[in-house]
Amino acid sequence: MALVIGRDDGEARALLDGAGVRLHAADPVTADAPAGLVSAVLPEDSRGVRAVADVEVPEDVDAGMGAWHVNAVDELHVVQSGEGIMQFVTLDGVVSVVVGAGDVIEVRGAEHRYRPLTEQRWALRFSGGPDADLAATETGRGSDAWPRHPEAGPTSR
Repeated sequence: MALVIGRDDGEARALLDGAGVRLHAADPVTADAPAGLVSAVLPEDSRGVRAVADVEVPEDVDAGMGAWHVNAVDELHVVQSGEGIMQFVTLDGVVSVVVGAGDVIEVRGAEHRYRPLTEQRWALRFSGGPDADLAATETGRGSDAWPRHPEAGPTSR
């Protein structure tokens, strides 16, 4: 289950919801996003898994998806293995979340960044029809140090 860092869980989830982010649990039988959630978030032509991505721990934690960005599509991703940190911009500042196997992340236009802490595997779904891509646009927000994982040593640069 997604673990909020440094804030009350309920407060953080309310802030995330206001920013267009919801954190869900995978269906325990299929280990995938619940079918009802997929149909509620994505149009019919975008409900299939687009790709399964194996993500390595990057040397430059502030580049690529580690840079603050916004994607041009609605996203619904399932973390299949490993652990990482996602940060989202909300009306009350940044909310940081540790995501791991079994977490489903719904992002609808929120500014965010992502850092794998271990090798991860993600199943990616997103809107825009069969020919769309994530179309990430960096926002130019400065890269502050990454937060510490609450159950491990430092994870900043």
